[in-house]
Amino acid sequence: MSGMAMMDGMVHTADLEWKPLGPGTAYRLLRVSSETGVWSAILKMEKGAVFAPHKHLGPAEIFILSGSTQDRLGVTRAGDYEFEPLGAEHPSTTALEESLIHFTAHGPIAFHDDKGRIVMLLDSEFFLKAQAQEPQYSVKKAA
Repeated sequence: MSGMAMMDGMVHTADLEWKPLGPGTAYRLLRVSSETGVWSAILKMEKGAVFAPHKHLGPAEIFILSGSTQDRLGVTRAGDYEFEPLGAEHPSTTALEESLIHFTAHGPIAFHDDKGRIVMLLDSEFFLKAQAQEPQYSVKKAA
């Protein structure tokens, strides 16, 4: 994909490979913008998979496509929508069953250890680097 950021087009998500994100978690990248830092992906969490404690350094929108998770707001089920405001902190998020989640982040997510030290930053740069290493798809514009 030239330009490193998909700005418009169609993504056939079933054609994308699942890329590892963490233990029991994978993603299919839908869009990433180097200009705004916004990224959108489908996340797949195996039953019992956990997102480590983290803080949202930008708002995020979450739509549960299938499955169920437990997070700071409670239990989510297929069809549920969550909005995480800037600064929202989570002790963890756990998949109660295999789950597919449409996730759009409007800024970085800082994963931290038990002492509050940032151990990983999940942001547009992470996805742009991953794309540069292994292109996932190409964008075809209508003539």
